[in-house]
Order: sequence, then C-alpha cells, then structure tokens
Amino acid sequence: MIPPPPPEDSSKSQYPLMEYKGVGFILAFCSGLMNAWTFYHAQTFATVQSGNVVQIGYRLAQADWTPFWYSVGAVLAFGLGSAACGFVMTDNLKAGHRFTSAILWCECVLLTVIGILSVLKIVDYPIFALIISFIAGAQGNAFHKDHGMLYGNVAVTFVVQMAFNFLAQSFFKKDGIHNESNLMWAGVFFLVLFGFALGGAIGAFLDMNVFDNLSLFTASAAFMGLAISATRSRTDADPAPGATFV
Repeated sequence: MIPPPPPEDSSKSQYPLMEYKGVGFILAFCSGLMNAWTFYHAQTFATVQSGNVVQIGYRLAQADWTPFWYSVGAVLAFGLGSAACGFVMTDNLKAGHRFTSAILWCECVLLTVIGILSVLKIVDYPIFALIISFIAGAQGNAFHKDHGMLYGNVAVTFVVQMAFNFLAQSFFKKDGIHNESNLMWAGVFFLVLFGFALGGAIGAFLDMNVFDNLSLFTASAAFMGLAISATRSRTDADPAPGATFV
C-alpha cells in the first residue's frame, strides 16, 4: 500500500498522491500484468495500442478476420474507456469531488469480476480482453503525470524516448525540469519501464505456471491498495491540473 503523502513542507513542492514516483511504478506494473493476460489469452495488447494498430494492418493483409476484429475492438475499447473516464473526471471536478478513488475502485472490482468469470470460463477470453482494454484506457486518461511531468503508465514508446532523452541531457546539464536532476528524471522514466517489464514477466509466469488468471487478481490487489491509500490521503489524491512538458 502507498503511504499517505507527508505533511506539507514549505521547502519543497507538494504533489498529489497519484503523482508520486512509486505510484507511477505500480500503475505501470499493473499495465504489464494486464498486457500479459490479454496477449496470452487473446493475442491483443491491453494498453499498447500501437501494437494493436500494427496488428490491424498485419491481420488485414493476411485476411485473418477474427484476430483483425479483436485488434480493432481493443483499440475502440481503449478509446471508449478514455472517453468514459474523461466524462467521470469532468463531472466530479465540476461538483468539487475527487475522482481518483472511484476510478481505482472500479478498476479493482472489474478486474476481480473478469478474473472470476475467466476462471469459470463463462465468456470467451477476447470479450474479457476488450473490457481490460477499456479499463486501461480509463487508467491512462486519469493518471499520466509524475510530480507535474507528463509520462505514460499505459504506453511505452514515449517513456523510452524520455528516459534516454534525460539520460543524454544529464551529460551536458545537471538540472532540468523543476530544477531537478536530469539523471533523476531519467531514473523516473526507467523505473516506469521496469514496472512494465516486471508486470509482464510476473503476469506471464503466474498465468502459465502458477494459476491461470492470477495476473488479473494481482493487478486488482494493487489497485485496491492504491484506492485505499487515495481514500485515506490527507491531501488531494487527484493529479493536479496542468502539466509540464519538455
């Protein structure tokens, strides 16, 4: 569980819970778990839509229509999840309410239900994969900043780009965004990449060698921990409006 943010310190900037470095790692880890499940069971990606778009073209060229429609569905589901999350966030912000806890609890509950139904084999795996892509779209829209800096916990390409960009900048200039070390920023993005890879590795191992669908229950438990922490947080857990760009 992520501990509540420390008391405000005037000597340093105070960031919301969902912009903490450890949270970014956990979200990326959950994305890796979800991708491990969808790739193993439905040959689609839950979060990496560039991979699904490439598969659309690949399957189209092969006239392999069933996987083609699965990939198309994954992209659309991800987009609809992002749109639905945008609606929830806007509605809550207008009412002066937090949205972080609600979204995290929804992710937790949906993944738990999908995991149970998948164990019971009530519905075909590709249908569940579409719902997981929907969840991933909501997560990516709601949480995409690390102490003010945009990053991606559901997409890898931008994270790789920024990790090596800050690493290169560290050789020429010590301080970067927010007058913080470029090497530190490189570490933030490499940490997110490590979360993706670790989630994918552990998720695949769990589903193939321990108990099928355990990757989903593991992700659900992580979201539950974040949701409880967000609920108990003494400060606003929601990401702050606005963001810093390079």
